[in-house]
Amino acid sequence: MSGENPALRLKALSRDLAWRLFAAMAVVSLRWRIGAAVLTMAAGFIVRYAFINVFGDHPTYFTFYPAVMVAAWLFGTRTGFAAAAVAVVLVNAPLGAAAVASLETTENYLVVDVFLLNCAALIFLARLMQRLSGARRESEELARLNAEQLGHFIEQAPAAMAMFDRDMFYLAASARWRADFGLSRDIVGKSHYDVFPDLGEELRKKFRRALAGESLSCQADRYVGGDGSERWLRWEISPWRLPHDRIGGVVIFSEDITERLLIEEQMRENEHRRDAIVDAAMEAIVAIDSKGIIQSANPATREMFGYEKSELLDRNVRMLMPNHYRAEHDRYIADYLDGGKKKVIGQRRKLEGRRKDGSILPLELTVCETTFKQEIMFVGFLRDLSPIEEEKRRVTALRDDLVHVSRLNDMGEVVASLAHEVGQPVSAILNFAAAHRRAKALSGEAPEPDLIAKIEAQARRAAEILKRLRGFIEKRPPERRLAGIRELIEDAISLTVLRSRAHIVYLPAANDGEIRVCADRVQIGQVLVNLLRNADDALADTAEPEIRVETYCDASGMVHIAIADNGGGVDEEALGQIFSPFFSTKKYGMGVGLSISKSIVESHGGVISYRANEPYGSIFEFTLPVFHGDESLS
Repeated sequence: MSGENPALRLKALSRDLAWRLFAAMAVVSLRWRIGAAVLTMAAGFIVRYAFINVFGDHPTYFTFYPAVMVAAWLFGTRTGFAAAAVAVVLVNAPLGAAAVASLETTENYLVVDVFLLNCAALIFLARLMQRLSGARRESEELARLNAEQLGHFIEQAPAAMAMFDRDMFYLAASARWRADFGLSRDIVGKSHYDVFPDLGEELRKKFRRALAGESLSCQADRYVGGDGSERWLRWEISPWRLPHDRIGGVVIFSEDITERLLIEEQMRENEHRRDAIVDAAMEAIVAIDSKGIIQSANPATREMFGYEKSELLDRNVRMLMPNHYRAEHDRYIADYLDGGKKKVIGQRRKLEGRRKDGSILPLELTVCETTFKQEIMFVGFLRDLSPIEEEKRRVTALRDDLVHVSRLNDMGEVVASLAHEVGQPVSAILNFAAAHRRAKALSGEAPEPDLIAKIEAQARRAAEILKRLRGFIEKRPPERRLAGIRELIEDAISLTVLRSRAHIVYLPAANDGEIRVCADRVQIGQVLVNLLRNADDALADTAEPEIRVETYCDASGMVHIAIADNGGGVDEEALGQIFSPFFSTKKYGMGVGLSISKSIVESHGGVISYRANEPYGSIFEFTLPVFHGDESLS
């Protein structure tokens, strides 16, 4: 590495070369190893006898130490001791002209013992060096494999990664790194500063800080490529370490987050757009979690219920409900989460809400389910029905007024006949009273009982007619009570017969007297009078006018009331409009009678219809639900 002492580097290089030489000797073929052992033994023998005149008859063994060490290194411990034995034999062999001292002397035995002990030490040292060399060889092989695997890992990594030494030379780079920065495969061994000559000083400082042991990162950094394109990168710079915790260089991780930032920006824009739409919505929108806690509420919600935003968020949605709805709400959520039972979700439902001031308001609720961050949420859309209910009440009041006006219009046509019909019993009362008075004055006797009875009958008749007329035309709120069908029909006929010239025939069903309905007597009477009067008007040009009223019950529990005449009927062009408001076939008709009759019948749960009478004439028929004793009047 740069900055180290050259003498130390030379020493380390020499030591490395020696280790490599020993390692190379250990892996050569057997033939070459035998040759090396023989040569070292022969060299020792030659040196020994080349200097025999110098050493004289003293046994000299040190020239065979290399041979013993090489034999032990190349072939093992036994071969090393065998080489030592051969050396003893060769030293003590009487070869050449020089004589060797006898082995039997004590001094020579001591020299041999020292030689063998030295050989044992050399053999142990050689075997130790051999094992160390093998361990180093294995370590280098493992390091090579690790380097190859690391390089392969970095090469195949899906992220952009690069590994550098302390001088910022490339050791490895992933394919994604090269693709992101437009680099070739031969960048390994090149300087990062040469590959990117335009790197700023600020980034170089970061590299130096990482080489000093600091880990650096940046979540979004603007990068301008050589082609002028702009990208955003997320990067991390970390040091990698050698044994003994020395820093060997840095690893740089880089990720192109341009597309992700664009998506996040689009999501933020979508959220702003969504919030703007929700805030501008006229209906209240409330989002709650699976526990009923409010997560969001738009301004319409706050205005509808009178709360501030801080008063709604993280509070249970029960606060917006009257007491009788709160327990049901918790049960609905629990049932749905446990078994998926939908009680409110996906359906429109009318209920009541509770404002901050405690007042109750009618609402229409629609609940939808959604998932946010893998958690179930419910979004409720609430519509304030107060204006609609108020409008309904106003329309109902107007309809009641219109019904009353219609009754007054009907009675306007009855008044002429009423004056005649009421005048008759009044005149009779007066005549009978005068006769009674004269009889009493002439004879002084008690009045005739029959005469008094006739006076009372005529008075009751007049009073009944006036009572029916007053009850029909007086304005009062609708009130439904039990009434018999026969009674309703007979009352209507008694009001109609005053002005009708037609023969009215009532054909009741066998059990008409037992059929009862829950209805407003005045309104149903208005329907009957209107239909009877229309039938009478249709008979103006008929020689023998007749009106028939029939009743019967069907299997569905409805009573049918049909009013038939033998007049001219209804033109085909008018059939589709006869029940429409302000449509009339009469010259001076208002066009509200049949429309009001249809509204009254439908409000009672029935229907009204028209069909032609055979052979001529019209039949108007309407139905009402029959009341059974086990039903509730509410």
